[in-house]
Amino acid sequence: MFEPTLHLLLSGGFVCETSAPESYRYLQSEPAQDEVDAYLRRIGRRLARTVGGYAFYVAYLRVAQAERAEVRKLFSEIKYELRPVVNFLQLVMQALRSEEAPTPGERIDYPAMLKAVTGNAQLADDLRNFAALGKDFTAGDATVRGMLDKVFQQMVKAGYLLVLDRDREVYAFTGKLDYLMEAIDFLMDREQIAEEPGPAEAEQMRML
Repeated sequence: MFEPTLHLLLSGGFVCETSAPESYRYLQSEPAQDEVDAYLRRIGRRLARTVGGYAFYVAYLRVAQAERAEVRKLFSEIKYELRPVVNFLQLVMQALRSEEAPTPGERIDYPAMLKAVTGNAQLADDLRNFAALGKDFTAGDATVRGMLDKVFQQMVKAGYLLVLDRDREVYAFTGKLDYLMEAIDFLMDREQIAEEPGPAEAEQMRML
């Protein structure tokens, strides 16, 4: 599993139990982690893991001027994704009447979501508000199904959701959700570095 896991990591992917179960199980072994990390360090990278332990990813070993542009790009992407993902999490919690925020690996039954939003005028309005977040969330079909489909498609495209069963329309959150929560805390503590991160802060961020 060394090669496929390494290729996945170097492509910028998050290795979690939902999206890459075999590679995730492989990286549960300390010898495997050491082997992957040793290779990455030869090319100026390192193996990192989210605080919650839900996902592995590649980070810079050190940050020089050349890497700072990539880090700034990452900050911008996180800020762009932040509001849509947070709004989506709130929509899921309200629709499914859950007091706990979803976690990586948690499943979402799309038909149940659709039924809940369709039967609740406030949730339907919240869904319509996604269009204000940009063209990526503007659905050509203005029905509840059309708008919800669009939002789910964008969550899948951004890597926060994975289709588990296309026929039954079952989805699951990936480990990237854990990374986003970590990044939110990071940005809240160090908002001033969003435009010009320094080496110490930047090396904590993921390599794209």
